[in-house]
Amino acid sequence: MYSGTLILATTWIDPEFLWQVGVFFMCFVKYVVAAGMAIAHFDNPAWGYLITTVGGIAAAFFWIFFGNWAQSKIVAYNLWFKRKKGITTLDHPKRFSKKNRWLVKIKKNGGLPILCFISPITLGIAPGCLIAVGLESDRFKIWLYMSVSIAFWGIIIFGSKYLLA
Repeated sequence: MYSGTLILATTWIDPEFLWQVGVFFMCFVKYVVAAGMAIAHFDNPAWGYLITTVGGIAAAFFWIFFGNWAQSKIVAYNLWFKRKKGITTLDHPKRFSKKNRWLVKIKKNGGLPILCFISPITLGIAPGCLIAVGLESDRFKIWLYMSVSIAFWGIIIFGSKYLLA
C-alpha cells in the first residue's frame, strides 16, 4: 500500500527539481562531485554555478557553525561503541600530537587563506571547514574565505564549461 503511494508522490515531483536538490546536498559532502554532476546534467552553466555555489556556501555555513556538534556526536558514538566492545580505558589526548604539529605546519605555510582556497577542490568543504575551525577562532572570517573560494572555483569550473561548449 505504501509503495504505491511513494511512487505516486515521486511522479508529482519534477525530476529536474530532484537533480537540483541532489546537487545542492552533494555540496555538503564533496564539492567537486557536485560540480561534476551539475556539468553533466544541466545545460545552462549559470544554473549549475548558482546551485553548486549556494549549496557550497550553505555547506560551509553548516560545517563551520554546527561542525562541533556533529563531531561531538561522532565521538560519543565511538565511545559508546568502544564500551560495547568491552574497551573501558579511554585514551587521553596528547598535548603535542601529530595532528597538532600538522595544524601548526599548515598555519605557518599559508594559514587560513591557503586552506580555504584549496579545500573545496582537494579535501572537500566539510574537512576544510573543520580544520579551519581548529586554526581560527573567528568563524565569520572562515565563512567569508570559504565563500570566496567556492565562488572562485565555481567560476573556474563552470566558466571552462561555457568556454569549451
